[in-house]
Amino acid sequence: MFTGIIQALGHIERVSLGSEDSAKKSEDVSLKINCGNLALHDVAIGDSIAVSGVCLTAVSLGADYFIAHVSKETLNC
Repeated sequence: MFTGIIQALGHIERVSLGSEDSAKKSEDVSLKINCGNLALHDVAIGDSIAVSGVCLTAVSLGADYFIAHVSKETLNC
């Protein structure tokens, strides 16, 4: 269970079917999450970011967002 301190309130900007790095059709999705005021200067690709209790792995980073691949199994949970 995550017991950390909430650092920012973000929102989902985009939901894409399949992963960002895959052309094949799948039931997985990629989420582009705008991080609001969360400073991402110390976040690297591969880091986990807790989002509403779910740890998502950053597969791409921008100045104020990250993209995470979410598997069908995670979506089912």
